[in-house]
Amino acid sequence: MRLETFSGLLDTHGADPARWPPAEAAAARRLLAESAEARAVHRRDEALAARLDESLPGPDAQALARMRARLAQAAAATPPPEPAGASSPWAWLRPLWPAGCGALVTLAACLLWLNLAPGPAAQPWLGAPPLLAMVELPE
Repeated sequence: MRLETFSGLLDTHGADPARWPPAEAAAARRLLAESAEARAVHRRDEALAARLDESLPGPDAQALARMRARLAQAAAATPPPEPAGASSPWAWLRPLWPAGCGALVTLAACLLWLNLAPGPAAQPWLGAPPLLAMVELPE
């Protein structure tokens, strides 16, 4: 691993080796053990991470307590889920209900169209004798 790649790894994943991707961690540790420049870059990034951690405010205890209380209220107000199959034997059809309704409406429209559409007009060339004349019988 080159020093530029190592510096990019530190910029992306931080100075903590536990956060480094496993594919690059071994090469980064080897470079860290062999190169004084890499150790200097690593120390610089560790110091920066420590300063950033110090500058962040700690969690507010009252805000955490309020958040936990709201979550507990929401969990208490939510009814428990029904066990699978407890409501009815047809409960597994519930997700298919919208598609089933659409299919039934389409089927009803087709049946209505077929029943209300006028029948085919009588065509003299579609009678039985011309149709039989078109059929080839095996000899």
